[in-house]
Amino acid sequence: MSRLPPQRTRSILARPLLLAALALAGLVLGLTGDGWRDLFSVALLALPCLLFLNHWRCRTRRVS
Repeated sequence: MSRLPPQRTRSILARPLLLAALALAGLVLGLTGDGWRDLFSVALLALPCLLFLNHWRCRTRRVS
C-alpha cells in the first residue's frame, strides 16, 4: 500500500476557507440589502449545504 505525499497546510485549508468566506459574504449580503442581494445571499448560503449533499451522495454510492 503506497502512502500519499504530504500536502501543504495552505492546500488543505484553501477550500474550507473559501467556503467560509463565501458563506460570510452571503450573511452580510442578506443582512444589508434587498432585491438582488437577497438572491445572492440565498445562493451563497445554500452552497455549503449543496456541496455537503453532493459529497454525501457520492460517498454512499461508492460504499454500497
